[in-house]
Amino acid sequence: MDYFSSKEFKQHQKKITDILDRIPSAPNPKGWKRKCEFAVGGLEYFGFAESSDILFVSSSSGRSLIDMEKNQKIARDYTADYFLDERLLISKGFDVLEGKTIRLTSKYGGSNLPIMNELRETITKVSPLYPCEDIIFQPPFEHCLSEHSGQNCTRIYRGYVYGYGFSFSGKYIVIAHLGGLTYWEKE
Repeated sequence: MDYFSSKEFKQHQKKITDILDRIPSAPNPKGWKRKCEFAVGGLEYFGFAESSDILFVSSSSGRSLIDMEKNQKIARDYTADYFLDERLLISKGFDVLEGKTIRLTSKYGGSNLPIMNELRETITKVSPLYPCEDIIFQPPFEHCLSEHSGQNCTRIYRGYVYGYGFSFSGKYIVIAHLGGLTYWEKE
């Protein structure tokens, strides 16, 4: 018998969908503020050096560095000739990140970015409405798929997701989507 056609699976699927439907949507999870949303044409990769909260963005037209605290682009490079290892998802920084290794997430799949910060807050992707996807913020020791320990989870994004993750400091959450990038800052 095919489990995925069974009555038990249909009941399980409905239960999980019901749990996810109860998670409230909010622009900001508790303790965070939505800082900025900006368009990036041809977005391919984004990431951070482990020692910096400056966001590295790679697109089909070059690279940029964004100072997340100040909400401003601080460097732009239009060259297509730079080090990028698509297998290990790393790149070399430039300008103020010269000499640093940048750990990336890719719109093509894969990520080198944390999904948990030092406070044990996590973000996860769920896809009950695939190809539309949700990014769920989970406070410490809570999980969005649990009936008993997910009451304080928050849906912070719904749409098509290219990539997501925390900065290595845990101070920022970044989501890449069809429209570009959105990020939050820890209050």
